[in-house]
Amino acid sequence: MVEESVRKMSDKALGMLKHMRRQNFGHPAPYMEVRGAAVSIGVNPDGSECDDLVDQLSQAGYIRTYLNPSLTAHGLYRITDQGIAAAKEAAAEEG
Repeated sequence: MVEESVRKMSDKALGMLKHMRRQNFGHPAPYMEVRGAAVSIGVNPDGSECDDLVDQLSQAGYIRTYLNPSLTAHGLYRITDQGIAAAKEAAAEEG
């Protein structure tokens, strides 16, 4: 199921997801910062393209907003278990 979703995801969205996974690696809380992920793939974190990529990841169930809207307003999201699995799968396919 994850494999099919990963194939449908844009390369840039997958790039953001992989960066978010690296942010999370070794940390107990799955806090992900969108700005760094966007910059890592050459996307303006304040632009509509970034918003579209975040929407893709959210709709796929790979990231979630926090209940506290101020965290999301500051670009913080939670990576889901499904998002971690998808990022791992995408990274494995690369090499």
